[in-house]
Formats: sequence, structure tokens, C-alpha cells
Amino acid sequence: MAPTPSKYQGSPFRQPSSPQPHHSSTRQSSIVELLSTPPPLDVNENDIEQPNSLNLSRNPSQSSTSSLNTNSTSQTRDPKDWQEIRLNELIESAKLIFIKSELAVEEAFKVLTTHNLTSLPVEEYDDDVNCLTFDYTDLNAYLLLVLGKLSVNEQTFAQNPYYKDLEEIKGLIEKAKRGQQVPVKFVCQLTPKNPFYKLSESENLSTVMEILGSGVHRIAITNESSTKITGILSQRRLIKYLWDNARRFPSLEPIFQFPISELNIGNSKVISIYGDEPLINALVKMNVEKISSIAVVDHHMNLLGNISVTDVKHVTKSSQSHILHKTCLHFISIILNLRGLEDGKDSFPIFHVYPTSSLARTIAKLVATKSHRLWVVRPLHGSNSNSSGSTPTGASVSGTLESNPLIPEHEGRAGKLIGVVSLTDILGLIARRHGKFHVDPNQARKQRRRSSSASTRSSASYEQFRRSISGASDLR
Repeated sequence: MAPTPSKYQGSPFRQPSSPQPHHSSTRQSSIVELLSTPPPLDVNENDIEQPNSLNLSRNPSQSSTSSLNTNSTSQTRDPKDWQEIRLNELIESAKLIFIKSELAVEEAFKVLTTHNLTSLPVEEYDDDVNCLTFDYTDLNAYLLLVLGKLSVNEQTFAQNPYYKDLEEIKGLIEKAKRGQQVPVKFVCQLTPKNPFYKLSESENLSTVMEILGSGVHRIAITNESSTKITGILSQRRLIKYLWDNARRFPSLEPIFQFPISELNIGNSKVISIYGDEPLINALVKMNVEKISSIAVVDHHMNLLGNISVTDVKHVTKSSQSHILHKTCLHFISIILNLRGLEDGKDSFPIFHVYPTSSLARTIAKLVATKSHRLWVVRPLHGSNSNSSGSTPTGASVSGTLESNPLIPEHEGRAGKLIGVVSLTDILGLIARRHGKFHVDPNQARKQRRRSSSASTRSSASYEQFRRSISGASDLR
């Protein structure tokens, strides 16, 4: 049973129980140590009989190379297939944090970064199941509004339950443009979003896969009566769960060793930006295209790196504003240096795979880098990169970027950008392989693009999701 929510004294946010101390590991496994097989299960029969032992973790697996032995004899099959796993087995109540809708956006941002989260439920009142969500896409939109790069229509805000007075809306827009404090609920509605879908704890992963595989990034898990949110399940956490527990579920194994090109994923149209363009252009492009990360390329379409909306946190202070007018490549070097300081030099993310990369290796990289997508590249002639897409041991990623960065033949380049594979693509693939033939990985994005108004304070059920899918099919 989930603990009763309690409020922090003197704090603008609440969570169901006291936060757990964060223990950072001294060293994370590097990409080159990953094998293209799921981690072995070191469990006994008692673990299988205790569903809560399958709870997801926010931290990546700390398994060493030796523990990834594919010939391990300690593997144990779960008597249930993954589709039968109930959502109440995946809830992490202690890590569910809410913020109030009137909280200043600067304070909401602090909560996001302090707890190393990617999104926060925003409540109008306690146990508000029709809540908004605040994430880095919202923060990016707010930053662009402050910089005069985002146009906001006052009429769109008048369409939602929070704001009806046009003068109040106009005042909030002007305050934001001046860099003054505005409530987080205002920022949450600057860009269109999908409804915040809710599922009961009694639902299973089959239903979740249908929704998240259609491009919805996260869902709320509620109690049986749907009166309280008890957990949040994101695409990233679901992929990690399936990877960490893949050996329990034999139905997942057949597609793991197929190259992504044979599975018909990774060939999607790529939105990119040149490395010598200013960073502010990348932030604008992500906002306009409704994407959470963008590939950085040279003028020969060779992949140089990746910029994500979560990287906005590095330019939110006035002392960092000059970086917005530096090149994207300069910003990438800053990000890599920061990651090196935080995680160690062997943990630089490698955000690319090849068409010949197996689905297993692709998932392994997504889990290790904690990213939402990987760029698909065609290897350069004579490139040091191997077929698995790993940078050679000892290669300096930051050094590669600093020396002649826009010369396509420069040693260490990933290759020519030809596609992208996302968490949505993989979850959609799994859903279709298990009978959900109607699942369209681009459905949620199409819905966001069709919406010309700002986000409304709405949540939706599974039945509403199915109706939206049916309606979209009729339009096509």
C-alpha cells in the first residue's frame, strides 16, 4: 500500500514519504564494456514470488562486465510474461514528488534538478489527478519567451480553466518577458502537450505499451478508485525495466538479435542543426518541431553530437546567457566536460548506432546513456568506430570536438547521419509484435502538431486514448 502523502514543512512541494538519500557510484560502466545481451538475473524462487522485487530503479544497472556473461546458469524465468505484469508492481511511491501550480518557475526548476527528475506533476490542490506536468520542454519554452524568441497568443490561454482574464494573461506574459517570476502553471501551458494519461494500478504492461508505444512520454498510475496518483511511469523507465528483466520474458528474445534495419526502425526523418550555428537556433528549432533533442552535424551531414532539452539547465543563469550565442559545437564541448567532471571520463555518452546494430545493443545504449533516442549513422570510410558503434577504448571525445571539428574526414567521427531510433520506435515495435497492430509511434507527436492552442489542464483515461487513436485513423 502506498504511504499517505505528507507535506514538507516550509517547502513548496510534497512527496508521499521522506526522500531517500542519493548514493552516487564512484564509477559507471563505460559504453565499451556493455555487451549486447540483457543483464543476468541473480534471483531465487523467493524473489519471483515477491512481485515488488521487480520495482524499477532510476539508477542504471551497475553490473560489471563479468556479470554480463551470456552463459550464466543463474537465469530464472518468470512464470508470467511481461504483458501480465501489473502496474502496482512498478510503483516507486517514495520518489513521487508533486509541486503546487502557484510555485514560481525558478523554484520548480530547482526541484527538478535537485531530485534529478525529468518531469514533475503540478497540482492545483492535494491529490489533483487532473494535474499538469512540468518538464524541460516547458523550461525551454519559458527561456525562449524571456529571450523574445517565442510568440504567445493571449487568446489561447483563455481557453483553459486556469486563466480567463485576458488582462491577467497579458500581465503574466509581460512579466515573463522581463524575466520576473511567474507561476509554473503558466509556463506549463506555453506549448501544446498530449493529455496526461492515467491508468489504474490494476492495469498491466500490455496496456502501457500501447500508450507509450504511440509516442506518449509518460503516464500517471492511480489507485483503484482513480482518486490519487501513486506513481509515474515513463518510456525510459519502462525500457530499462524490460532490459533488466528481459531474461524473465522469453517472448522478448526473438527480436533482440535482429539488426534495427531489418526491424524497419531507425530510418525516420532526422531533424538536425549545423555545428557552427548558434545554440539559440537549436533551442528554437526543438521548440518549433516539438522534439526533445536534436542532432548536431557538419556541412557534410556527419554526426558531431547531440543537444537535448535537458541541457537547457546549463544556460538558465544570466552568467551563462552568452553561451546561447556561441556555436552548438562549443556547447557540446561544455556538456561533455561537465559530464566528465560528474561521471568520469569513461562515461561520455555515445549517442549513435549503425543500421547493422542489433536491437539488443541499441537498447543497451539507450539504457546506459539514459537518452530518449540514438542517431543512426553510416560509418565513414576508415573510421575507428566498430560495428557496434562504440568509440575505441582510450579515445578522447572532447579532444575530437576541439580539433578541426567541422572536417568530415577527421578521425573519430561517428559517421554520416541517416536516421534516428527512439524509445517510442522500440516500444511501438514491441507493441505491434504482440498484437497491437494499430499502434503508431508518431501518433502523439501528430496530436501535438495538430494542436494550435496551449496545453489545457487535462488528463485522460485508456478509453479516451483508444478513441483518439480511432479518430486519427479515420482522418488518415
